[in-house]
Amino acid sequence: MIEFDQGFFNLETPTAGTEVPSSRHLLRGWIVGKPGCLFTDIRVRYEGRLWPAVHGFIRADLAAHFGHPTPNLPAEFTVLISLAPGTASIEFEALGISGVWRPVHTVQVKVTGSAAPPFQPDPEAPVHAHEFVRLQRYLLCNIAAEPAFSLATHVDRLVGMLPSPRYLRHPALPLRGFFHEPAIIARALYGRLMVDGYLFHEHQTIRRVLATFDLQVWQPLNHDIVSPIASQLYPGLPNAARSHVTGYIVVPAQLPRPVALRIYAELEDDSLHLCCAQQTFPFTGEEEKKPYPAASPLLFWRAQRALRARMCAAGIAVEGGALFRRELWQAWREYHDLAPRGRPTTNFMAGDITMPPSTPLGPILLCTHNLSYEGAPLLFLEYARHLAQHGGASLTVVSAQEGPLRAAFRLLGATVQIVDLTPLARADSIRAWRSALATLSREIDGRAIRLVVANTLASYWAVHFAHRARRPSLLYIHESTTPTSFFRGHASKAVLPCIEETFSLATRVSFNTASTRQYYLPFARRPNYCLNHGWIDLAAINAHRSAHPRSELRARLGLAPGRLLVINPGTVCERKGQHIFASAVDLLWRQHPELAATAEFWMIGGRKSDYDTDLANLLTSIGRPNLRVLPESNRVYDYYGAADLYVCSSFEESFPRVVLEAMAMEVPILSTDVHGIPEIVRPEQEAMLIPPGNPAALATGLARMLREPDTARRFAASAHARVKENFSAALLLPRHLALTRAVAADNSCGS
Repeated sequence: MIEFDQGFFNLETPTAGTEVPSSRHLLRGWIVGKPGCLFTDIRVRYEGRLWPAVHGFIRADLAAHFGHPTPNLPAEFTVLISLAPGTASIEFEALGISGVWRPVHTVQVKVTGSAAPPFQPDPEAPVHAHEFVRLQRYLLCNIAAEPAFSLATHVDRLVGMLPSPRYLRHPALPLRGFFHEPAIIARALYGRLMVDGYLFHEHQTIRRVLATFDLQVWQPLNHDIVSPIASQLYPGLPNAARSHVTGYIVVPAQLPRPVALRIYAELEDDSLHLCCAQQTFPFTGEEEKKPYPAASPLLFWRAQRALRARMCAAGIAVEGGALFRRELWQAWREYHDLAPRGRPTTNFMAGDITMPPSTPLGPILLCTHNLSYEGAPLLFLEYARHLAQHGGASLTVVSAQEGPLRAAFRLLGATVQIVDLTPLARADSIRAWRSALATLSREIDGRAIRLVVANTLASYWAVHFAHRARRPSLLYIHESTTPTSFFRGHASKAVLPCIEETFSLATRVSFNTASTRQYYLPFARRPNYCLNHGWIDLAAINAHRSAHPRSELRARLGLAPGRLLVINPGTVCERKGQHIFASAVDLLWRQHPELAATAEFWMIGGRKSDYDTDLANLLTSIGRPNLRVLPESNRVYDYYGAADLYVCSSFEESFPRVVLEAMAMEVPILSTDVHGIPEIVRPEQEAMLIPPGNPAALATGLARMLREPDTARRFAASAHARVKENFSAALLLPRHLALTRAVAADNSCGS
């Protein structure tokens, strides 16, 4: 055993000084980190080549020796390597939780005998057709993003990043199983990746199936589900019948690609076994948003030929046959339908508005996706209140979902109508979509309406309603994503052209931030885009702060004197990244246990959804008693008033209300550096900003902000001054009213 600065390492076989024959060898050893140090993977560097390890075998003896809190210490690794005659210098490298590979030990082994045949990897199943088209889409979008590089360069770079081999370990008998997801390339949406396959023991019952990418957070997978595939493959084994395993697993962004997934089975005898280890190349939501290059049949077919040839040359087989041709044809149809054919207007910004006379606005139709306590609907409510009180507007509110804000809109004298958008979502052709829109339009009385205002991309349909009714429309966009990504799984690709047409039909399209606007430039066909920041009601917040002292709020929430409170408010959903926040708190406990023990970590915004269930399971697996989820609340200011630190862990934000609330409440801010957030709070001036999806960076940020209260207070004071100067409702709502008047006065719609 050798000790180094971050841990302990030992190569058990071959032992030091042993002579081995020239052939393939299985190296076996273990690595254990010192307190606060966690190693997530191992690899070997030998003769200019990297050899991946299978890391994560359980070693109860090492757990006892090093005082690990449980016997399930994933410390052992194996590496299959081919050694040439002579003195072999084998360098072992370890991947830390921060995502950096570092050398830990070099072993000299004497290899005897004649030269072994060149190393040939064990044959693997070929890359399936659906995997290949994912790779091709990734390739085409990278070509569009970096046109300066040649096709060959793009292909070489992509194939060089693919895992080879993909499957590092299959279950050892009497365990049986196989996981087809994650595939060779997999979609990691908001830092979570789908796992799907089957796993069973020939004789024992599997109590739990756990999966992990980082050996830090182990998440339970859904199992004991009927598996027709396994039943057919193993008709004589009863446990195969209910062996389907599926779920979503956190894949930390700091881990270099490809990443290694480890799947464990906990048996009825309490033993825990590493069953599967396989590598995948995850692509992120931001990568998925990249557009296709301009439509070109030549480029599409050249790219697929070049990619397939380069993969075959690298020893990565690709399946052929009718299924491959069918998948490729479908990929071609998608590219044909979605690749841009025209250029956006170079003058996409609307000119300065001419202030119309301050006449009453009259009847206005306000359309929103829901009436919940969320940022966009709450902002819409304040906007509506200002239109009613200062613009002379009479309001009709149409929402796709019921919610608690109905009562607040009713207090403004608004009529509230709930509509069913299911027929629009289910339309599988432009003709069916237009028919559904016509039916929806007949349900809404637009005869007296002077203006239609649509809130969020989900309310795009309202712009088409206005166009049919020959009324002007104002579309507020909050989403930092593309229509293709936003509506994936919620609308047919066939109707995407109708959704994209929204941006040319709207009289004005208003964006909160310049970063959000970038996603919609391909759809700009005339100068109707404008930029208008969101706001926060400082007067209401100041009144709350005056009426509710910090000591009162902390007592109401049950916080002991001196106890730190870290809050992460916002609707519990994948986009908000609460799973990353939870992983970061767990890592803070591992790295700085004394500090982590002094604080409460609350996520405020819980509901009832599949993701809420997954998050609850994750928290149970983590087992930190001061980390919890609280239900969504209309008294969120109480939490800000009691908090010592506000955290935003989102993957995607445009102009988040929660950040403005933290600024107004003068709470120090630690946030992901995404989209519009750095336009609101600048790094190291008003907030500490970190990369999204990165629990290691978030844990570092938590430690810094909690240990440096002077820095935190300085950020908070600067943020309060900035929100007062730039984002107060008193300053911005009159500008939005002026924009609304200008759009209502637009006569270009033929009203």
